[in-house]
Amino acid sequence: MSRKASNFQKVVMSWGYRGKEIFKPLNTGWIDDHVACVREWIANIFFYTKNGTTIMIDAGYNYERLNEKMKWLDIDPSEIKDILITHQDTDHVGAVERDSDGLFRNAKLYISKIENQYMTGEKRRKVIFGLYKLPMVKSDNERVLLKDGDVFTIGDIKVEAILVPGHTWGHMVYLIDNEYLFTGDTIWFGADGGYSFINALAEDNDLSKRSLAKLEDILRSRNICPKVITGHTGWSDDLDFVFAHKDQVCNSMKKQKPHDPNAPYDGYDEREDTEFGARNVRLVKVVSVTEEEHTMKPDYKNWVPKGMVYGLVAGTGVLTAAFAVSLAVLKKASTPVRVGTGIVLGLGALGCGKFAQWSIMAYRQFSYDGKRQLSKQIIEGTAEYVKLPEGGKGLDVGCGSGALTIACAKRNPQGSFIGIDRWGKEYASFSKTLCKSNASAEGVSNTEFRQGDATKLDFPDETFDAVTSNYVYHNIPVNKQDLLRETLRVLKKGGTFAIHDIMSKGRYGDMKEFVKELLDAGYEEVKLIPTDDGMFMTKREAVKMMLKGSCLLVGKK
Repeated sequence: MSRKASNFQKVVMSWGYRGKEIFKPLNTGWIDDHVACVREWIANIFFYTKNGTTIMIDAGYNYERLNEKMKWLDIDPSEIKDILITHQDTDHVGAVERDSDGLFRNAKLYISKIENQYMTGEKRRKVIFGLYKLPMVKSDNERVLLKDGDVFTIGDIKVEAILVPGHTWGHMVYLIDNEYLFTGDTIWFGADGGYSFINALAEDNDLSKRSLAKLEDILRSRNICPKVITGHTGWSDDLDFVFAHKDQVCNSMKKQKPHDPNAPYDGYDEREDTEFGARNVRLVKVVSVTEEEHTMKPDYKNWVPKGMVYGLVAGTGVLTAAFAVSLAVLKKASTPVRVGTGIVLGLGALGCGKFAQWSIMAYRQFSYDGKRQLSKQIIEGTAEYVKLPEGGKGLDVGCGSGALTIACAKRNPQGSFIGIDRWGKEYASFSKTLCKSNASAEGVSNTEFRQGDATKLDFPDETFDAVTSNYVYHNIPVNKQDLLRETLRVLKKGGTFAIHDIMSKGRYGDMKEFVKELLDAGYEEVKLIPTDDGMFMTKREAVKMMLKGSCLLVGKK
């Protein structure tokens, strides 16, 4: 059941929750020296280590990359003997179901006695406001059944089980060593604080809110402030933030307000979850977003200027009107004049109309706020190849509105990025000010933007640890391979590059020979990757968008 349910959720929930800012999982990594986290699409599972004992909190999806990501954390699945289960939903027990890979077949499960009734068939789990019954969860692992308030130890680890029904009838949270509270699906963190978890998935939303109030009372009455760690929206040690909206429920039927600038568009997109990040970047806590930040949204503009679209539409109207007027006015003119004028104006209106139609289509496809979001996909896909060492510096040539510079900076918080551009009049809406505003809206501080010339970079040889560029060089009327050489001039030995452009033979010459030239010069792992055959766009889209021949040139100097 779990494998099928996991794959079903990946498709359906990705589509249904995209852009709503509901799921905001942590990437794989460490919160501190005791707590590690693995990201499984929109869900997080956790590992708590103390004095040589490691326990696992929740078992996630039936997720094929779990073993791989645990290796990023240097945690061996065979060493996990005890798993605390908050509740039995697919994204919390998948790895211990019968049809899983069996990584934890010998682990002991700790689960509330009430929650276990779902697994025995005594109760059926209902979601979508009680309208849909989920299939029964089946697991052969040994189980320890818990009741509210049970306290027990695993090695030197003290665990207290606290019953918080509502999301499910037997949902448990686990207070570990009085310093960490693992809450599963009890709390949802919005931009302005914690709410009761998603309304559509709860057995009883009113009960969920009462459980949240009870949980706050327990912590405050004991005068303890643990790190509160959620299953889908990160962690916080600020109890005022955690319980800010305990009497309200996250409404999953609409986009969340206030806006959270740090929320992913699609929580199932894992491209930002990397081994480098897991090993080198600590997972920071969630903080309240200020009122100013609530209203701030990046504006990356559109690669098709809006003025061009309006101009073409207006031009089509003018030519069409002129054609109609000419038919009436030139009735008495000689046939050659009448026919010639009609043909010129008619073809002009038709041609302008076709181009206007294409520009509207392209504008919609490239729009960051539209359905297709091709620009965003290309930017994120290119940034995936850009990696900095600790304290490293990167360069984005032709940064425009700052999109690629910012995407690279977000992926490499251990370094910094400079974006350069000439910001010419043909792209008057792009500017250094816009780039800085977008970086601020994204909460990115490791960027800098400067005026620059791609044909003659104002940097010494071997200045940067990474260089990148996206759809810039085809617009510059010089030899494109010389442009590439100039970009690579400022790259350090051992540095990486990722340059994306329309690298057709007519524009760039023989790129296979250029790759060979780089390899002969000592460059490593040089690849020319087509992106117009399914990677960023389909072949049909590439032709429609005039992007046929798009390629990524990647490698290491």
